[in-house]
Amino acid sequence: MAVVKGIVSTTELLPDALRIDMDPEMKALDADESQYSTLIMNTSSKETKREKFNWLEKDIFPRLVTVNTSYTNVATSIILTAGQGSNVRVGDVLRNMARGDAYWVTAVTTDTLTVVANVGSKPQQAGTAGDTMLIMSNASAQGADFGQTAILLPVLGFNYTQIFRHGYSFSRTATKAAAYTGREPGEESDDKALEHKRAIEYSDFWGARDTKTDPATGEPAGFTGGLVEFITTNKTDVAGSLTVDIVDNFLTQTLRKAGRNATIYASPLAAFQMSKFNRGGQGSAWRPSRENVAGLKVDAFMSGVFGYEIPIVVKKDWYDFPTTLKQYGGWLFVVDNDAISWRFLTDSSTALLTNRQSPGGDRVSEEWLTEGGWEITTEAHHGILFGIV
Repeated sequence: MAVVKGIVSTTELLPDALRIDMDPEMKALDADESQYSTLIMNTSSKETKREKFNWLEKDIFPRLVTVNTSYTNVATSIILTAGQGSNVRVGDVLRNMARGDAYWVTAVTTDTLTVVANVGSKPQQAGTAGDTMLIMSNASAQGADFGQTAILLPVLGFNYTQIFRHGYSFSRTATKAAAYTGREPGEESDDKALEHKRAIEYSDFWGARDTKTDPATGEPAGFTGGLVEFITTNKTDVAGSLTVDIVDNFLTQTLRKAGRNATIYASPLAAFQMSKFNRGGQGSAWRPSRENVAGLKVDAFMSGVFGYEIPIVVKKDWYDFPTTLKQYGGWLFVVDNDAISWRFLTDSSTALLTNRQSPGGDRVSEEWLTEGGWEITTEAHHGILFGIV
Protein backbone atom coordinates (compact mmCIF):
# COMPACT_ATOMS: atom_id res chain seq x y z
CA MET A 1 0.00 0.00 0.00
CA ALA A 2 1.21 3.48 -0.90
CA VAL A 3 2.05 5.98 1.83
CA VAL A 4 1.19 9.67 1.29
CA LYS A 5 2.60 12.36 3.56
CA GLY A 6 1.12 15.82 3.76
CA ILE A 7 -2.00 16.91 1.83
CA VAL A 8 -3.93 14.20 0.07
CA SER A 9 -5.55 15.45 -3.19
CA THR A 10 -7.82 13.70 -5.66
CA THR A 11 -4.79 12.64 -7.65
CA GLU A 12 -3.76 10.31 -4.86
CA LEU A 13 -7.16 8.74 -4.40
CA LEU A 14 -8.08 5.61 -6.26
CA PRO A 15 -10.12 6.64 -9.36
CA ASP A 16 -12.52 3.76 -8.96
CA ALA A 17 -13.23 4.86 -5.39
CA LEU A 18 -14.51 8.28 -6.48
CA ARG A 19 -18.10 8.82 -7.46
CA ILE A 20 -18.59 10.27 -10.92
CA ASP A 21 -20.82 13.34 -11.17
CA MET A 22 -22.79 12.31 -14.26
CA ASP A 23 -25.86 14.07 -15.64
CA PRO A 24 -28.43 11.29 -15.97
CA GLU A 25 -29.87 12.83 -19.14
CA MET A 26 -28.22 11.90 -22.43
CA LYS A 27 -27.58 15.00 -24.57
CA ALA A 28 -28.53 14.61 -28.21
CA LEU A 29 -26.50 16.49 -30.82
CA ASP A 30 -29.39 16.53 -33.29
CA ALA A 31 -32.99 17.16 -32.27
CA ASP A 32 -35.97 15.56 -33.96
CA GLU A 33 -36.46 17.69 -37.07
CA SER A 34 -38.83 15.34 -38.90
CA GLN A 35 -41.80 17.70 -38.65
CA TYR A 36 -43.04 16.81 -42.10
CA SER A 37 -43.49 13.08 -41.52
CA THR A 38 -45.09 13.87 -38.15
CA LEU A 39 -47.69 16.06 -39.84
CA ILE A 40 -48.54 13.71 -42.69
CA MET A 41 -48.60 10.56 -40.58
CA ASN A 42 -50.92 12.21 -38.06
CA THR A 43 -53.30 13.76 -40.60
CA SER A 44 -53.23 11.57 -43.71
CA SER A 45 -52.15 8.00 -43.11
CA LYS A 46 -53.88 4.94 -44.52
CA GLU A 47 -53.31 1.26 -45.10
CA THR A 48 -52.21 -0.38 -48.33
CA LYS A 49 -52.65 -4.08 -48.94
CA ARG A 50 -49.93 -4.44 -51.57
CA GLU A 51 -46.25 -3.57 -51.89
CA LYS A 52 -47.21 -1.50 -54.94
CA PHE A 53 -50.11 0.88 -54.54
CA ASN A 54 -51.95 2.90 -57.17
CA TRP A 55 -54.23 5.89 -57.43
CA LEU A 56 -56.07 7.71 -60.20
CA GLU A 57 -55.62 11.37 -61.04
CA LYS A 58 -57.82 13.52 -63.21
CA ASP A 59 -57.62 17.20 -64.09
CA ILE A 60 -60.45 19.38 -65.33
CA PHE A 61 -60.99 19.34 -69.09
CA PRO A 62 -58.46 21.54 -70.95
CA ARG A 63 -59.70 25.08 -71.56
CA LEU A 64 -56.74 26.56 -73.45
CA VAL A 65 -55.47 25.77 -76.96
CA THR A 66 -52.80 27.47 -79.06
CA VAL A 67 -52.70 28.47 -82.70
CA ASN A 68 -50.17 26.53 -84.77
CA THR A 69 -50.39 28.45 -88.09
CA SER A 70 -51.06 32.14 -88.67
CA TYR A 71 -54.39 32.97 -90.34
CA THR A 72 -55.97 36.03 -91.97
CA ASN A 73 -58.85 38.21 -90.84
CA VAL A 74 -61.19 36.37 -93.23
CA ALA A 75 -60.12 32.83 -92.40
CA THR A 76 -62.78 30.15 -91.97
CA SER A 77 -60.44 27.57 -90.45
CA ILE A 78 -57.85 27.63 -87.68
CA ILE A 79 -55.05 25.09 -87.25
CA LEU A 80 -54.14 24.30 -83.64
CA THR A 81 -50.96 22.88 -82.13
CA ALA A 82 -50.67 19.16 -82.90
CA GLY A 83 -52.85 17.05 -80.63
CA GLN A 84 -54.99 19.92 -79.32
CA GLY A 85 -57.84 19.37 -81.75
CA SER A 86 -59.12 16.63 -79.43
CA ASN A 87 -59.73 19.31 -76.79
CA VAL A 88 -62.31 21.11 -78.94
CA ARG A 89 -65.90 19.98 -79.62
CA VAL A 90 -68.27 21.04 -82.34
CA GLY A 91 -70.25 23.97 -80.92
CA ASP A 92 -67.43 25.30 -78.72
CA VAL A 93 -67.05 29.07 -78.51
CA LEU A 94 -63.43 30.24 -78.55
CA ARG A 95 -61.91 33.65 -78.04
CA ASN A 96 -58.42 34.57 -79.15
CA MET A 97 -56.96 36.02 -75.98
CA ALA A 98 -54.32 38.01 -77.86
CA ARG A 99 -56.72 39.51 -80.48
CA GLY A 100 -60.00 39.59 -78.59
CA ASP A 101 -62.24 38.16 -81.34
CA ALA A 102 -64.50 35.12 -80.90
CA TYR A 103 -65.27 32.04 -83.03
CA TRP A 104 -67.94 29.34 -83.11
CA VAL A 105 -66.64 25.88 -84.08
CA THR A 106 -68.76 24.02 -86.65
CA ALA A 107 -66.40 21.12 -87.44
CA VAL A 108 -63.19 19.55 -86.11
CA THR A 109 -60.86 17.55 -88.37
CA THR A 110 -57.81 16.36 -86.44
CA ASP A 111 -56.29 19.72 -85.39
CA THR A 112 -58.10 21.91 -87.92
CA LEU A 113 -61.18 23.82 -86.76
CA THR A 114 -63.85 25.02 -89.16
CA VAL A 115 -65.23 28.19 -87.61
CA VAL A 116 -67.83 30.91 -87.89
CA ALA A 117 -66.10 34.24 -87.25
CA ASN A 118 -67.32 37.64 -86.09
CA VAL A 119 -69.18 36.25 -83.09
CA GLY A 120 -69.88 39.18 -80.80
CA SER A 121 -68.94 42.83 -81.22
CA LYS A 122 -65.24 42.36 -81.94
CA PRO A 123 -64.54 41.98 -85.70
CA GLN A 124 -62.39 39.08 -86.81
CA GLN A 125 -58.67 39.73 -86.49
CA ALA A 126 -55.68 38.07 -88.12
CA GLY A 127 -54.13 35.49 -85.83
CA THR A 128 -50.51 34.55 -85.26
CA ALA A 129 -48.89 31.23 -84.46
CA GLY A 130 -48.61 30.96 -80.69
CA ASP A 131 -51.81 32.88 -79.92
CA THR A 132 -53.71 31.32 -77.01
CA MET A 133 -57.43 30.66 -77.43
CA LEU A 134 -59.79 30.24 -74.51
CA ILE A 135 -62.50 27.60 -74.83
CA MET A 136 -65.19 29.68 -73.15
CA SER A 137 -68.34 27.63 -73.60
CA ASN A 138 -70.41 25.55 -76.00
CA ALA A 139 -73.44 26.81 -77.96
CA SER A 140 -76.05 24.71 -79.77
CA ALA A 141 -78.73 25.72 -82.26
CA GLN A 142 -82.38 25.29 -81.31
CA GLY A 143 -83.62 21.79 -81.93
CA ALA A 144 -80.09 20.44 -82.38
CA ASP A 145 -79.43 16.76 -81.83
CA PHE A 146 -77.28 15.44 -79.00
CA GLY A 147 -73.91 17.10 -79.42
CA GLN A 148 -70.34 15.86 -79.72
CA THR A 149 -68.83 14.65 -76.44
CA ALA A 150 -65.28 14.55 -75.09
CA ILE A 151 -64.00 13.39 -71.74
CA LEU A 152 -60.60 13.49 -70.09
CA LEU A 153 -59.44 10.04 -69.03
CA PRO A 154 -57.74 9.63 -65.64
CA VAL A 155 -54.07 8.72 -65.40
CA LEU A 156 -52.60 6.07 -63.12
CA GLY A 157 -50.24 7.07 -60.33
CA PHE A 158 -48.21 4.53 -58.40
CA ASN A 159 -45.48 4.07 -55.82
CA TYR A 160 -43.89 1.28 -53.83
CA THR A 161 -43.59 0.48 -50.16
CA GLN A 162 -40.11 0.45 -48.69
CA ILE A 163 -38.92 -1.56 -45.71
CA PHE A 164 -37.16 0.76 -43.26
CA ARG A 165 -35.13 -0.96 -40.53
CA HIS A 166 -32.94 0.50 -37.79
CA GLY A 167 -31.70 -1.94 -35.15
CA TYR A 168 -29.13 -2.49 -32.43
CA SER A 169 -27.62 -5.32 -30.40
CA PHE A 170 -26.17 -5.35 -26.89
CA SER A 171 -24.64 -8.22 -25.01
CA ARG A 172 -26.90 -9.47 -22.25
CA THR A 173 -24.27 -8.39 -19.75
CA ALA A 174 -24.28 -4.83 -21.10
CA THR A 175 -28.04 -4.61 -20.66
CA LYS A 176 -27.75 -5.63 -16.99
CA ALA A 177 -24.91 -3.32 -16.07
CA ALA A 178 -25.99 -0.16 -14.24
CA ALA A 179 -25.35 3.14 -16.02
CA TYR A 180 -25.95 6.74 -15.08
CA THR A 181 -28.27 7.27 -18.06
CA GLY A 182 -30.22 4.09 -17.40
CA ARG A 183 -29.82 0.61 -18.71
CA GLU A 184 -29.45 -0.07 -22.39
CA PRO A 185 -31.01 -0.60 -24.83
CA GLY A 186 -33.53 2.02 -23.71
CA GLU A 187 -31.38 5.03 -24.61
CA GLU A 188 -30.29 3.58 -27.93
CA SER A 189 -33.89 2.72 -28.75
CA ASP A 190 -34.81 6.41 -28.55
CA ASP A 191 -31.88 7.36 -30.78
CA LYS A 192 -32.74 4.73 -33.36
CA ALA A 193 -36.38 5.86 -33.36
CA LEU A 194 -35.22 9.34 -34.35
CA GLU A 195 -32.95 7.90 -37.05
CA HIS A 196 -35.79 5.76 -38.33
CA LYS A 197 -38.25 8.64 -38.53
CA ARG A 198 -35.72 10.87 -40.26
CA ALA A 199 -35.04 8.21 -42.89
CA ILE A 200 -38.76 7.96 -43.64
CA GLU A 201 -38.99 11.74 -43.99
CA TYR A 202 -35.95 12.00 -46.26
CA SER A 203 -37.55 9.38 -48.49
CA ASP A 204 -40.52 11.68 -49.05
CA PHE A 205 -38.34 14.52 -50.25
CA TRP A 206 -35.65 12.61 -52.14
CA GLY A 207 -36.75 8.96 -52.28
CA ALA A 208 -36.09 7.05 -55.52
CA ARG A 209 -39.11 5.13 -56.87
CA ASP A 210 -38.03 1.70 -58.08
CA THR A 211 -37.84 -2.03 -57.45
CA LYS A 212 -34.62 -4.03 -57.52
CA THR A 213 -33.59 -7.63 -56.93
CA ASP A 214 -31.27 -8.31 -54.00
CA PRO A 215 -28.23 -10.02 -55.59
CA ALA A 216 -27.58 -11.98 -52.39
CA THR A 217 -31.04 -13.46 -51.90
CA GLY A 218 -32.75 -12.99 -55.26
CA GLU A 219 -35.70 -11.36 -53.50
CA PRO A 220 -37.32 -8.05 -54.55
CA ALA A 221 -36.67 -4.78 -52.72
CA GLY A 222 -38.96 -1.78 -53.04
CA PHE A 223 -37.92 1.87 -52.96
CA THR A 224 -40.57 4.50 -52.32
CA GLY A 225 -40.37 7.57 -54.51
CA GLY A 226 -40.34 11.06 -53.04
CA LEU A 227 -41.35 14.48 -54.26
CA VAL A 228 -38.22 14.84 -56.38
CA GLU A 229 -39.35 11.81 -58.43
CA PHE A 230 -42.81 13.21 -59.09
CA ILE A 231 -42.52 16.98 -59.47
CA THR A 232 -41.92 18.10 -63.05
CA THR A 233 -44.25 21.07 -63.61
CA ASN A 234 -43.18 23.46 -60.85
CA LYS A 235 -39.43 22.99 -60.61
CA THR A 236 -37.26 26.12 -60.76
CA ASP A 237 -33.48 26.42 -60.78
CA VAL A 238 -32.69 29.67 -58.94
CA ALA A 239 -28.99 29.55 -59.87
CA GLY A 240 -28.25 32.31 -57.37
CA SER A 241 -29.84 34.09 -54.43
CA LEU A 242 -33.57 34.39 -53.79
CA THR A 243 -35.42 37.58 -54.58
CA VAL A 244 -39.00 38.58 -53.88
CA ASP A 245 -39.83 38.28 -57.57
CA ILE A 246 -38.38 34.78 -57.84
CA VAL A 247 -40.40 33.61 -54.84
CA ASP A 248 -43.59 35.35 -55.97
CA ASN A 249 -43.36 33.96 -59.50
CA PHE A 250 -42.68 30.48 -58.14
CA LEU A 251 -45.60 30.66 -55.69
CA THR A 252 -47.89 32.00 -58.41
CA GLN A 253 -47.03 29.02 -60.58
CA THR A 254 -47.29 26.43 -57.81
CA LEU A 255 -50.24 27.66 -55.74
CA ARG A 256 -52.58 28.10 -58.70
CA LYS A 257 -53.26 24.36 -58.43
CA ALA A 258 -52.56 23.67 -54.74
CA GLY A 259 -55.17 23.95 -52.04
CA ARG A 260 -54.95 26.22 -49.02
CA ASN A 261 -53.26 23.52 -46.93
CA ALA A 262 -49.85 24.10 -48.50
CA THR A 263 -46.62 24.38 -46.51
CA ILE A 264 -43.12 25.54 -47.41
CA TYR A 265 -40.27 23.35 -46.17
CA ALA A 266 -37.10 25.40 -46.52
CA SER A 267 -33.41 24.83 -45.99
CA PRO A 268 -31.84 27.28 -43.53
CA LEU A 269 -30.14 29.06 -46.45
CA ALA A 270 -33.46 29.59 -48.24
CA ALA A 271 -35.13 30.72 -45.02
CA PHE A 272 -32.27 33.11 -44.26
CA GLN A 273 -32.57 34.77 -47.64
CA MET A 274 -36.36 35.03 -47.45
CA SER A 275 -36.22 36.45 -43.93
CA LYS A 276 -34.36 39.47 -45.30
CA PHE A 277 -37.30 40.42 -47.50
CA ASN A 278 -38.95 42.28 -44.61
CA ARG A 279 -35.87 44.48 -44.31
CA GLY A 280 -36.01 45.61 -47.91
CA GLY A 281 -39.44 47.15 -48.29
CA GLN A 282 -41.27 43.82 -48.45
CA GLY A 283 -42.57 43.78 -44.91
CA SER A 284 -45.54 41.57 -45.73
CA ALA A 285 -43.47 38.91 -47.50
CA TRP A 286 -42.04 37.24 -44.38
CA ARG A 287 -43.65 37.12 -40.96
CA PRO A 288 -41.74 35.31 -38.18
CA SER A 289 -44.03 33.27 -35.98
CA ARG A 290 -44.16 30.35 -33.57
CA GLU A 291 -47.75 29.39 -34.27
CA ASN A 292 -49.06 25.88 -34.63
CA VAL A 293 -50.67 24.74 -37.86
CA ALA A 294 -52.44 21.37 -37.72
CA GLY A 295 -50.32 20.52 -34.68
CA LEU A 296 -47.09 21.44 -36.46
CA LYS A 297 -45.01 24.27 -35.06
CA VAL A 298 -43.97 26.58 -37.86
CA ASP A 299 -41.22 29.19 -38.01
CA ALA A 300 -42.77 31.89 -40.20
CA PHE A 301 -45.38 32.71 -42.80
CA MET A 302 -44.94 33.91 -46.38
CA SER A 303 -47.54 36.12 -48.01
CA GLY A 304 -49.10 34.16 -50.84
CA VAL A 305 -50.10 35.57 -54.18
CA PHE A 306 -53.68 34.38 -53.86
CA GLY A 307 -54.69 36.24 -50.71
CA TYR A 308 -53.53 33.98 -47.89
CA GLU A 309 -50.35 33.20 -45.96
CA ILE A 310 -48.32 30.03 -46.30
CA PRO A 311 -46.62 28.50 -43.24
CA ILE A 312 -42.86 27.97 -43.47
CA VAL A 313 -41.00 25.20 -41.65
CA VAL A 314 -37.23 25.64 -41.56
CA LYS A 315 -35.49 22.27 -41.87
CA LYS A 316 -32.54 22.91 -39.57
CA ASP A 317 -30.94 19.55 -40.28
CA TRP A 318 -30.55 20.53 -43.95
CA TYR A 319 -27.92 23.02 -42.81
CA ASP A 320 -25.47 20.10 -42.89
CA PHE A 321 -26.08 19.62 -46.60
CA PRO A 322 -23.72 21.33 -49.07
CA THR A 323 -25.04 24.06 -51.38
CA THR A 324 -22.52 23.85 -54.21
CA LEU A 325 -23.49 22.07 -57.44
CA LYS A 326 -27.19 22.61 -56.59
CA GLN A 327 -27.03 20.20 -53.65
CA TYR A 328 -29.77 19.91 -51.02
CA GLY A 329 -28.57 22.67 -48.71
CA GLY A 330 -30.06 25.13 -51.20
CA TRP A 331 -33.48 23.55 -51.73
CA LEU A 332 -37.04 24.56 -50.85
CA PHE A 333 -40.24 22.55 -51.27
CA VAL A 334 -43.84 23.71 -51.48
CA VAL A 335 -46.07 20.80 -50.50
CA ASP A 336 -49.84 20.59 -50.76
CA ASN A 337 -50.48 18.46 -47.68
CA ASP A 338 -53.94 17.50 -48.93
CA ALA A 339 -52.37 15.81 -51.96
CA ILE A 340 -50.00 13.52 -50.00
CA SER A 341 -50.67 10.45 -47.87
CA TRP A 342 -48.48 8.01 -45.98
CA ARG A 343 -49.41 4.45 -47.01
CA PHE A 344 -48.33 1.72 -44.60
CA LEU A 345 -48.56 -1.96 -45.52
CA THR A 346 -51.07 -4.01 -43.53
CA ASP A 347 -49.80 -4.60 -39.97
CA SER A 348 -46.52 -2.87 -40.89
CA SER A 349 -46.88 0.57 -39.40
CA THR A 350 -43.89 1.75 -37.37
CA ALA A 351 -43.20 -0.60 -34.45
CA LEU A 352 -40.35 -1.53 -32.12
CA LEU A 353 -39.71 -5.26 -32.56
CA THR A 354 -37.97 -6.94 -29.65
CA ASN A 355 -36.24 -10.32 -29.24
CA ARG A 356 -34.72 -10.23 -32.74
CA GLN A 357 -31.62 -12.15 -31.58
CA SER A 358 -31.07 -15.76 -32.56
CA PRO A 359 -32.42 -18.26 -30.01
CA GLY A 360 -28.95 -19.10 -28.70
CA GLY A 361 -27.53 -15.60 -28.77
CA ASP A 362 -26.38 -14.16 -25.44
CA ARG A 363 -27.51 -10.70 -26.43
CA VAL A 364 -30.49 -8.41 -26.84
CA SER A 365 -31.36 -7.38 -30.41
CA GLU A 366 -34.21 -5.01 -31.28
CA GLU A 367 -35.18 -2.90 -34.26
CA TRP A 368 -37.57 -0.24 -35.42
CA LEU A 369 -39.31 -1.49 -38.56
CA THR A 370 -41.74 0.16 -40.95
CA GLU A 371 -42.98 -0.83 -44.38
CA GLY A 372 -44.72 1.95 -46.21
CA GLY A 373 -44.55 4.49 -48.99
CA TRP A 374 -45.69 7.93 -50.08
CA GLU A 375 -48.78 8.58 -52.16
CA ILE A 376 -47.91 11.82 -53.93
CA THR A 377 -50.82 12.82 -56.14
CA THR A 378 -51.34 15.64 -58.64
CA GLU A 379 -47.69 16.63 -58.97
CA ALA A 380 -48.61 20.13 -60.19
CA HIS A 381 -49.86 20.86 -56.63
CA HIS A 382 -46.27 20.80 -55.36
CA GLY A 383 -43.08 22.65 -56.25
CA ILE A 384 -39.30 22.73 -55.83
CA LEU A 385 -36.92 25.69 -55.78
CA PHE A 386 -33.31 24.54 -56.00
CA GLY A 387 -29.91 25.94 -56.83
CA ILE A 388 -30.07 28.58 -54.08
CA VAL A 389 -26.61 29.84 -53.12
